[in-house]
Amino acid sequence: MKKYSESKDVYEAANERIEFIFREFKRIYLSFSGGKDSGVMLNLCIDYMRRNKITDRKLGIMILDNEANYEHSLTFMHKIIQENLDILDVYWCCLPITLPCTVSAYATEWQCWGVKDEKRWIRPMPKQSYIVNIHNMPFGHWFEENMSYDEFWDKFGEWYGQGELCACLIGIRADESLNRYRAILNEAKTMYQGRSWTKKKIEKPESKVFNCYPIYDWKTQDIWVANAKMGWEYNRLYDIFYMAGLSIAQMRVASPFMSESKSSLNLYRVIDPHVWVTLCARVQGANFIATYGKQINYHSFKLPAGHTWKSFVKFLLNTLPKEVAENFKMRFVQSLRFWGRTGRGLPEETIAELRKHGVEFRENGATPHGRKTKTRVRIQSFPDHLDMLSCHNSEVASWKRFAITILKNDHTCKYMGLAPTKEQALRQREIMEKYKDI
Repeated sequence: MKKYSESKDVYEAANERIEFIFREFKRIYLSFSGGKDSGVMLNLCIDYMRRNKITDRKLGIMILDNEANYEHSLTFMHKIIQENLDILDVYWCCLPITLPCTVSAYATEWQCWGVKDEKRWIRPMPKQSYIVNIHNMPFGHWFEENMSYDEFWDKFGEWYGQGELCACLIGIRADESLNRYRAILNEAKTMYQGRSWTKKKIEKPESKVFNCYPIYDWKTQDIWVANAKMGWEYNRLYDIFYMAGLSIAQMRVASPFMSESKSSLNLYRVIDPHVWVTLCARVQGANFIATYGKQINYHSFKLPAGHTWKSFVKFLLNTLPKEVAENFKMRFVQSLRFWGRTGRGLPEETIAELRKHGVEFRENGATPHGRKTKTRVRIQSFPDHLDMLSCHNSEVASWKRFAITILKNDHTCKYMGLAPTKEQALRQREIMEKYKDI
C-alpha cells in the first residue's frame, strides 16, 4: 500500500477522510457504478460503519443503471447491496435518461430505459425492492423523462440532501486522467473547510451538497492491494479482463457507448454474448465500433483524392443528418472563436515548430498550466493539418482535427478538448426533437 506520509498510508488517510465526512455531514450518499474504485469506496464505508457500530443513520447509494451492464457487474452489485441493506439506503435508478453516444454517426445521444423502447431493452427491468423506475419513483416533480444524465446527477444530490449539509462520495482517483487530476486539485473550486478532496457540487450559494473524493490519491495498484489485504468482495469482471490480456490501467466499467469505454466494446461479445446481441440491436453503430474502433486513429485516416482537410470537413458535414451536423458546426465555431480570440497555452518547443513550418499565429500573453507558465497562441486561420509537429496531434487546432472528430463520432468533441455546457446540451436535445421524424 502506497505511503501517504511518514506516519500513514493511503488506506489510513482515506479512513480519516471518511471519519471526517460522517462527523461533518448530516446526509451522505455514494455514487456506485460497480467498478473497482466505487467498489473500494463502498467497502471502506461499510467497514467504517460496521467498525463504529453506526446504526442511527444509513449510507445512501445512488446507481444510474444504463441498461448495458455485464452480468458479473450486476451480480457483484446486487450481492454487496443485499448483504448490507440494514445500513444502506439504495436508489438503483432504471430511468429514461439521455446518455452520450459516440458509436453512431446518426445519433449524438441515446435514451436508456425509454418507455417506447421497452421491447428493445438490452435486459429486462430488474425487480428488486430498491429499484427505481418510471412507475416507482420517489423524486417528485423534478424528474423529467429524457433529462440528461449530468442534470439528473446534480438534481439527485439536491433532492437527497433535503436542504441539509450533504456529501456525495465518488470513487475517482487523480492518477486516472488529467481531467480527473484537474477536477480534484483545482484550487479555484469551492471546497468544504479547505479540504482539497472536496468540491461544491453546484456553484450556487443555496446548495449544500459537496462531492467528496476520499481515495483521490490512491494508485490503481492500491485498489487491488486493498481488496486482497482486506478480503473485500469485488467485481469478478476484472478477473475476466485480466485473462483477456488487459492491463490494470485499461480495465474500465462504464457505459459502453461513451468515449471512455468504446475502445473495449468488443469485449462484450466475448464475455456476455447474449447481452451483445441485444446491445447491437439497441444502439446503431455498436458492432462497427467494436470491430474497427481500435483501427481508427489520427494516422490511419487518409485524405480522399481531390480534397483538402477543410473541404473534406465540409463534405462530411453535408453528408450527416441535419441535427448531427448542427451539433458539430456549433462546436467547431466555438473552437474557431476560442483559438482566434483567446488562444491556448503551448510549450515553447511547439511554438518553435509552428514558426519553423510557417504556421501563422500571434502570441497573446501567458497562461498558467499547473506549475508552469505557457505562452498563449492565437490562430485565426486554421492550418489544413499539422502532421509535421512532434506534439500530440490533438494539441493544436487544424482542419484535420475537425475531420477526425467527425469520423470518430465524437459528438461531445472531447478530442478537441471541449466539454458541452448545459445550454449546448439543451439546444442539442431541442434540435434532435425538432428533426426526429425526418
